[in-house]
Amino acid sequence: MTPKCSEFSRVIEIKETLLDRKFETKANSDELVALAERFDVHKIENLTLDYFVTEKQDILGAYTLIASIKSKVIKFIVEDREESMEIDEKFDVVLLTEDMARNNFEELREFDVEVFNEDKRVDVGEIASQYLSLCIFM
Repeated sequence: MTPKCSEFSRVIEIKETLLDRKFETKANSDELVALAERFDVHKIENLTLDYFVTEKQDILGAYTLIASIKSKVIKFIVEDREESMEIDEKFDVVLLTEDMARNNFEELREFDVEVFNEDKRVDVGEIASQYLSLCIFM
C-alpha cells in the first residue's frame, strides 16, 4: 500500500542495464523534513539508501532488491535531552508482478514482496521509507 505521493521517491525501471550494479541515493533536506513529519519524529538528520537489483533465480521474471539504509533519527527532545537512534539496516525485497506473486505464493511466504506492473517500475525510495519506519517504531 504505497502512498500516492512519497516523501522520498526514487522510481527505477528494472531493465538489463540496471541489474547487478550498485547504486546509492540520499534524501535531500526537504525529503528529510517530509519524512520526519510523516513518521511524527522530531528530525531525521540523514538517510542513505544503497541497493542493487538482481534476477531471482527460482522465479522466472522476478527480481530481488538487496538494499541497506543508514539514518540518524531524533525521535524527540525533552528538557534539552534528545532521544536519537542510528539506523543501519539491511533488507531484501522480491520484486514481481501480481500474477507471479499469486502463482508462487508458497515460495514467497518468507519474503517481503513489492508488486510492479508491466512497465517494471518500482519506487525503491518508498520501500526504503517503509523500512525506515519499521526501524523507528520497532
